[in-house]
Amino acid sequence: MSDSSPLLSIIIPFFNNEDFIIPCLESLFHQIDDDIEVVIIDDGSTDNSANLVQHFLAKISHSNVKLISQNNGGIGFTRNVGLDNSRGEYITFLDGDDLLSRNYMKVLRPHLASGEFDLIDFNYERFTLQPSESNVCENVPCVQYNFEQQGLNCMETLFTKSMWHLWNRIYRRSLFDNERFEIGRRYEDVILTPFLYFKTKKIARIDQILYFYRDNHHGITRNIKEKDIEDMLFAMKKMISVAQRQPENTALRGLAARMIANCFSEVKSMSKAVYGYYFYKKETVKVFREAALLCTGTAVPGKKIGQMRYPQIDTLFSRARLRIKKR
Repeated sequence: MSDSSPLLSIIIPFFNNEDFIIPCLESLFHQIDDDIEVVIIDDGSTDNSANLVQHFLAKISHSNVKLISQNNGGIGFTRNVGLDNSRGEYITFLDGDDLLSRNYMKVLRPHLASGEFDLIDFNYERFTLQPSESNVCENVPCVQYNFEQQGLNCMETLFTKSMWHLWNRIYRRSLFDNERFEIGRRYEDVILTPFLYFKTKKIARIDQILYFYRDNHHGITRNIKEKDIEDMLFAMKKMISVAQRQPENTALRGLAARMIANCFSEVKSMSKAVYGYYFYKKETVKVFREAALLCTGTAVPGKKIGQMRYPQIDTLFSRARLRIKKR
């Protein structure tokens, strides 16, 4: 790391977060020094959140802050702006309605300073009103993913759970070389995060809650749109393509199958939320069948593979149940 580069850049996009943005910033600024760069992007807010941020920054002494205001471009575009305007050796993200643990930097700093790992993931907790910080430890070790003995199979648990949030991870900046968020798509974390894990073997985990995710009614999981199905299918197709380019790599195929199976389940849920039953367009059926082919012979259960291969059966029965329910 050069003397002029911050140790870590924290990118904070916000849009109409006036109720939460100041607690978010307070959870960060009370624990960082000037070697931590903060890039805050107002994505065209129409409420009072931008004024609140400006007044907050005017009262603090931290010298390494950028505040960027722009017309509304969406979360993917805004995170790209953050990447393009940050200089840290490491990168992470903090959403404008979330909070950091009070020991966030105490836990992470020694591991970042060592420069040993390219990617560090850690635990998070959902909260509604106030997070709980019980059993917090400062000296928490990093447990390295064991690529030497297990190869890619050391990531089986990670890909099985498929929790691809951006903000409970720290990334070496170089992982974003030739990588940017898809503009105009939601679920941008699913579309990018798992693929960053394929770019390095210097990965570690901290078994500690360091991030608090606010569960609110404005979240995308509470406001499913028809286009969300397309965005999740985009992630599936991207992972299918990665696996197809390396057909001899059975470990990679196994990981891809786990991620794809979770995306399939998400698309099913989205479809039911949007249409009231499992309705799939032709392109969706095509992707499902490609997914079924890839997942065959992996740890993905046969029942799920069958649902991918013959989605019209789910459509038939779920539509019939909906008609009965409406009588």
